[in-house]
Amino acid sequence: MLTPFIEQLNQIFTLSDALEKSLYAHTEVKTIAKHDLLLREGECSDHVTAVLSGLLRSYYLKDGHDITSRFTGAGDVVLSVNSFYSRQLGYEFLLAMEKTTVARITYDQMQAYLKDHLEFNYVVRTFTEKYYAASEEHLFYLRKQSAEEKWKYFLERYPHLVQTVALKHIASFLGMNTETLSRVRALK
Repeated sequence: MLTPFIEQLNQIFTLSDALEKSLYAHTEVKTIAKHDLLLREGECSDHVTAVLSGLLRSYYLKDGHDITSRFTGAGDVVLSVNSFYSRQLGYEFLLAMEKTTVARITYDQMQAYLKDHLEFNYVVRTFTEKYYAASEEHLFYLRKQSAEEKWKYFLERYPHLVQTVALKHIASFLGMNTETLSRVRALK
């Protein structure tokens, strides 16, 4: 199950045999049932998680409502950034939207790989660049665009999620209420 992910890493930068062997030996592969939580508010994010199959939703609570911050599907990596890097308790939840299989390494393991395997720095930097570019793009649409433009962005960037994710989660991801999203969708 881990082999396709290792191949993805090798496409970014060729991994040494020692790093590959260590990743196979020390990466936890775990299957999470639909609606199970991988991370809860008040916990320290101790793993960087690669989605091998399925879909995860990151969210936080504000005034009793959950606000979706991102969706992570197969081939992508997720972590609660502030909690993971600061080693502090976090505010995010990480929920399986469907049966999901992930590969995870701990913070300490990642730090050891970064120190001992220079090629891993390149791989992590590549994922970090992709993650932050997507985050900046999302924030731009949240802050600067109309509801119609936000919906168009979602359709272009996440077409595979339109039929599988509840409208309330898409609406919160786009920074609008469900009624506004329904109105915008009806304008087609």
